[in-house]
Amino acid sequence: MALFQHLHATPSSPRLLIAVAAILAEWPLFVAAGLTGWLLLRQRDRLGIVRLIAAGGVALLIEALVSMFAFHPRPFAAGFGPAWVAHAANNSMPSTHVTLALIMAMGLAMRRYPRASAVVAALAVALAWARIYVGIHWPADMLGAALSAIVSVALVYGVEYGISTCMKLRRKRALAQRPQEPSIRPHAKHSHACQPTE
Repeated sequence: MALFQHLHATPSSPRLLIAVAAILAEWPLFVAAGLTGWLLLRQRDRLGIVRLIAAGGVALLIEALVSMFAFHPRPFAAGFGPAWVAHAANNSMPSTHVTLALIMAMGLAMRRYPRASAVVAALAVALAWARIYVGIHWPADMLGAALSAIVSVALVYGVEYGISTCMKLRRKRALAQRPQEPSIRPHAKHSHACQPTE
């Protein structure tokens, strides 16, 4: 709470900075999604796209479970200053925007796009700061977003590895149980000795 009060905009904060933060509280996610989608589609990386969609789905499921069993009110709903952008007073933990941006950053890093991953990670940091500054998230929500992103990506890769391992084992068993065809040995060629002529 003390960190939030230190980072949160007050009525005496510069209006221009609040306006910039209001933009950064939304648009970096769309920029990150556009950059990630463009890279993966350009390379026809269907596996990378499927992984990101799956990890995003897991993250949304985690957020729904947190909202159901451990609801966290947003700062403005809890009476900690005004929100400088319009937002519903729903669950704040974790930040959906930052979670999805971090998932994209990790996905790009694992697909060997280090520069793009660094750009998306920087956009995620900008998102995190801006959403705290305008008063719609706690700093702890950003830690929750990082944990949710890590768990989601790890779970997707773990399930993929498990499925791949099971398929390889099934192939090996199928090959082992397949009846082996009898090997055909080539007939030995008998050389006829030359008979001496009388």
